Amino acid sequence: MRVYITNINGQSGQSTAQLCQNTVTDVAISLGYRELGIYCYQIHTDTESELSKRLDGIVSGLRNGDVVIFQTPTWNTTEFDEKLMNKLKLYDIKIVLFIHDVVPLMFSGNFYLMDRTISYYNKADVIIAPSQRMIDQLRKFGLNVAKTVIQGMWDHPTQAPMFSATLKKEIHFPGNPERFSFVKEWNYDIPLKLYTWQSTDLPQNVHKMNYRPDEQLLMEMSQGGFGLVWMDDKDKEYQSLYCPYKLGSFLAAGIPVIVQEGIANQELIEKNGLGWVVKNIEEAIVKIQNVTENEYAELVKNVRSFSPILREGFFTRKLLTESVLKAMCD
Repeated sequence: MRVYITNINGQSGQSTAQLCQNTVTDVAISLGYRELGIYCYQIHTDTESELSKRLDGIVSGLRNGDVVIFQTPTWNTTEFDEKLMNKLKLYDIKIVLFIHDVVPLMFSGNFYLMDRTISYYNKADVIIAPSQRMIDQLRKFGLNVAKTVIQGMWDHPTQAPMFSATLKKEIHFPGNPERFSFVKEWNYDIPLKLYTWQSTDLPQNVHKMNYRPDEQLLMEMSQGGFGLVWMDDKDKEYQSLYCPYKLGSFLAAGIPVIVQEGIANQELIEKNGLGWVVKNIEEAIVKIQNVTENEYAELVKNVRSFSPILREGFFTRKLLTESVLKAMCD
């Protein structure tokens, strides 16, 4: 038996979707798994015959009895994902579907794809989902796969050193201001460091930071401040279902986080004292204004006790191993 994992390539180097899949694949390869590379492209440039041949090439190394971890979505359209699943089902193999995002839930305009999405999900032997809430929500739409594994948190494997963190009353936030429009309405005294490629008019206290390579970004953030995990009001429901990649990044940098009440990772953050869970930005601002050096040092201590798990990829190692065992054992 061999274990394979799909992995997307061809997107922007700053694509969070690609970073997530590449990170999981790197951990999987360290466990002896093999990669099934998928290039991101406009699939309708292929004829049906050409697409079938492309998929044949992706799965050409499979043998009966293998296990495939299918990271989804591939961002090559739901149609591509359906066809890849159907190609995999031609083999006598076990299929683990690793849900990173659910396109019909992310974007209301894509909800019409829900039935098709659930249909190809149901062809898997095991589902890896970001949270139990996500599983519960998908069951309402017809998900019937019995075996599930909960991710819980994104790892952020890195060897970047951490500097001593001091109490800096500032907030770090990587994100596109067009996607996270709340940053364009930032009228608070606490400065927001916005890490983005995009150029747009921003409030006075939002400081646009140019792109940094991952290790440089982690080292700079490790010197202090707070990492913010936040979404616009229209995306709050989805935030309760999925795992934000930036949360793992902040914790790997060794700084405490500020997250909105209801986030899928809330219990883990609270139990381990990794930061503050707040109802709104105003509450977060008050907490930062009033925090003491000792209180901040205690938060940093908690985070840095927890961060080696993420920096070594242990959440991912666990879910990859557990999912294969569930796929192979009744």
